[in-house]
Amino acid sequence: MKVDLIKNDKLVIIPFWILIFFIFWLQVLPQVKSIWESILFSVLLVLTICPIANYLSGSLLLKAMKQKGVKLFMFQFSFFSLLIGFAFLAYINLFFWLENSGVFPSGSEYFDVTDLAPYAFFIPLSSGIIINITICGLRFFLEYIKSQKILVEYQLRTLQHQVTPHFMFNVLNHIHILMQTDVDLASDLLIKYSEILRYQLYNGDKQKVTLEQDIQFLKDFIAVEEIRWGDKLVVTSSWKIEQPQKEIPALLFITFIENAFKHVSKSDFEKGYIDIDFRQEGDTLCLKIENSKSTFPGKKINTGGLGLKNIKERLEILYFGCYNLTIEETDAVYRTKLIINI
Repeated sequence: MKVDLIKNDKLVIIPFWILIFFIFWLQVLPQVKSIWESILFSVLLVLTICPIANYLSGSLLLKAMKQKGVKLFMFQFSFFSLLIGFAFLAYINLFFWLENSGVFPSGSEYFDVTDLAPYAFFIPLSSGIIINITICGLRFFLEYIKSQKILVEYQLRTLQHQVTPHFMFNVLNHIHILMQTDVDLASDLLIKYSEILRYQLYNGDKQKVTLEQDIQFLKDFIAVEEIRWGDKLVVTSSWKIEQPQKEIPALLFITFIENAFKHVSKSDFEKGYIDIDFRQEGDTLCLKIENSKSTFPGKKINTGGLGLKNIKERLEILYFGCYNLTIEETDAVYRTKLIINI
């Protein structure tokens, strides 16, 4: 089971304070004559410092970040660092008294306050400053990661919502034309297109869908395009899926298939073709698409549009370092190959 550390700050903050306890304990242990004295001192010190530093790095730091109150936070930081320094000195004096009272063996070097130098207070004060800087830095890093995660999720939603906008207008326009010439075919096209819209409506915002669901969506899309273009195109497709219930991000492949239909040669004088091969073996997905291009002069179309730009950005977000996209273009053929390790 995966644990999202960013959603639960305690999974990061608690280990930090456990580490602080061991740092204090290992610092005190060699200079006292009782292991229980060193443990009790470290526990009490951490239990006192922890709420102070957490309040500073939690409520006060987050408020300063939102309101950009840097000057006020610097004052608060200095005050709480002094407070921790005083707490440190107070516990040292307390344990010096406990040793003299016979509760713990006397003569510990760490708690000897009989001959303190004037600058001795700066040692616990510096400890307070270091602890506050560390915990505030850790909290700031967690908040930064959270903000980046929110930004990435927003970018993914935005990119998903930009999928196939011109396809929708093309289909609706085609249905409008067919309504005047072939009502039955227009009805079939409308029904199939409604399945596409239903999928986008109920699954487009989901983080994950099954391969079976997304491939059925691709098949519906292809069926709509085949109705639209009829004998002007020859479409062949192969789907070899080992695990239909394997989960992937929704609407991940549609841009490549849509791009093939958009730029394939299709006319009464020049029948085009599209070959689609989709395979899933273990954790590897492979999509290969090849489509013909028009050989007539003046038919060259720039294929580097917004759709490809969006899907490349989405792949970078979702599968950075785990995918390979190659696009080859000649005068007559356009080839796309996408391999993803999920």
